[in-house]
Amino acid sequence: MVRSAFFRTRARWIKSFRPKATEEVEGQKQKVEAERLRGTGKAMVETPVRREWLLLILVIGSTIATTLFGAEPGRLEIPAASSPGPASPGLQRLRSGGLLYIPKTYRPNEPLPLLILLHAAQGNSGSWFSGGHKEMPGSFVARADTGRFIVLAPNAPGTTWGIGPKAWANDVPQINRAIAAAFAQCAINRDRIAIGGFSDGASYALSLGLANGDLIKAVVAFSPGFIVKAVGRGKPALFISHGREDFILPVETTKRFVAQLQKSGYAVDFHEFEGQHEVPAAISNEAMAWLAVRFRSR
Repeated sequence: MVRSAFFRTRARWIKSFRPKATEEVEGQKQKVEAERLRGTGKAMVETPVRREWLLLILVIGSTIATTLFGAEPGRLEIPAASSPGPASPGLQRLRSGGLLYIPKTYRPNEPLPLLILLHAAQGNSGSWFSGGHKEMPGSFVARADTGRFIVLAPNAPGTTWGIGPKAWANDVPQINRAIAAAFAQCAINRDRIAIGGFSDGASYALSLGLANGDLIKAVVAFSPGFIVKAVGRGKPALFISHGREDFILPVETTKRFVAQLQKSGYAVDFHEFEGQHEVPAAISNEAMAWLAVRFRSR
């Protein structure tokens, strides 16, 4: 069922992709051929190219490439189980890039929920723990200690996540490496995984959550601006917030796709607040209280 939906989506994209310049060149060729045949007195028989066959060939080729060269773009890889070493509580830097925070009450024999956090454009993983981030006051150290969950904050390979509303770029492999490193370092409950972010990080987190709803339980998106088009899986719970005076990513865009998500059957907790491109402490605290309920639910 999932694969067929994926093929339909990809086929529609392929069918719509036909550069105008190519159509014009083909039209000119047909006119020239028509004139040549009229000059010889031969009847011109129209033999249009069967687009269906072309689409089928492209889809099959794409599927073979996916099989040979890697997983479907946008898919997260969650290890079957964590095999923690002698992890100790506190903030730790990962070799794969990014930061991992293990709460003070962590015990290796008790797997904890995991919250993956994606930073804003021009930001880095430290933004979630500094306590001095101008758009997001407070540190997630205290929130992780209170909620008893592990925080994984990868760094984007570039200055931000993805390259626009229609692309995954090289960021998903980077996130997957960070997830693998976290699972190798501490005990994580793979049935209690959430993803969140701010600004571009929120857009990317929301996109990944929708594409991996069979693996992700909840999504927290602070001021998102786009959603990468992909096959939806599962129905993760969604917490979305946005400031009414946001001049960087307009709230109207978020309101439109919130309405569409609700229409598609997603449970969306939307919070519109007086403010700009920011995450007020009250909104962040409310999001963490909301997430705690999702982590406890089955």
